[in-house]
Amino acid sequence: MSSTRREPFRAASRPTHVLLMSLRKAVSVTLLAASLTTLSAACGRQQSATGAPPSDSTGGGPASSGIVSPTSDPKPPASPSPSVSVSPSTPRQGGIASRRVYFSSAVRAPALHTVLHDERDLSRFPGWFAASDPAVGAEIAKRAAATDFSRNVLVAWNRTTGCSAATDALLFRSGDRLVLGIDQPPPPRECFAAHQVVTVFEVPRDRMPAHPRFAQEQNPQPDPAGPGRTVAFARLDGGEPARGARNAEVTSGRQLDAFLARLSPKDARTVRGQLAARPSRPGERRFAFSLTGCRPTDAWLMISRQGVSAATTGDETIRCIQAQHWTAVLAVASSLVPERARLID
Repeated sequence: MSSTRREPFRAASRPTHVLLMSLRKAVSVTLLAASLTTLSAACGRQQSATGAPPSDSTGGGPASSGIVSPTSDPKPPASPSPSVSVSPSTPRQGGIASRRVYFSSAVRAPALHTVLHDERDLSRFPGWFAASDPAVGAEIAKRAAATDFSRNVLVAWNRTTGCSAATDALLFRSGDRLVLGIDQPPPPRECFAAHQVVTVFEVPRDRMPAHPRFAQEQNPQPDPAGPGRTVAFARLDGGEPARGARNAEVTSGRQLDAFLARLSPKDARTVRGQLAARPSRPGERRFAFSLTGCRPTDAWLMISRQGVSAATTGDETIRCIQAQHWTAVLAVASSLVPERARLID
């Protein structure tokens, strides 16, 4: 929101946008609006969704037995989360979650929607909260530690809910689509800021679509498990880099030149060529790392309150006889990096 004072507006003066699903069992369900592109629009639209869609004509509907109510948290939500108030009218038969790991409508966090498939994904996930609220990321990791990834995955979904705070959330499936159902009271007459909901569900693998799509998002594809994208990844034919800091920020041209000066001319040209194919985005920071691995295929970023680090991936099952030297450059939105975070060698 702008710091300039604005007169409040009445939420009731704007129409409610809903997604109606009429499926074979004639269950009508109101879902979260598919697009909340600006904060002011989100303030003026009440997003309410309760109900459970059955399977549609694409198949793969949810199992109807053995569902544990998503409100049965093993312990109360972490402060400052409010207590969950469950609407008695909310149907439960269509939910696919066996456990709700985390729920809060009192956390400011980046909008994201992702699936965590294993422990490595879970270790990266708290990075989304490292700059905004690291205690939330730590609490989610703590609660999710009991997840058996051989049988389950985690579905995390943070999104704007409009002018009233969510009191409950359920995860549904319709074919390949995942649908987030939100229980929330009517909006207030005046709306000054949009609310968010942060949820993490544990879902049995046999209830998850092979290629899940998040139905209410502009980009339905899952986000990465953690923040950051690889913009350069190359094996160093010239061997280990020259002495100096192993890792460095390379956001500016001068920083990049200083880092590449430690590499052989051939390796430096390789990295520059890869970076040229992936131009920097606005509001982005870039970090270069010197790594070792045995035929890795990529690198991933780890962000915490203490610092920023990276590791190779894709070589977990390879028997390592002699480690190879690699350079990775990873980019991340500046807003996701804690102010005093340092690079960890």
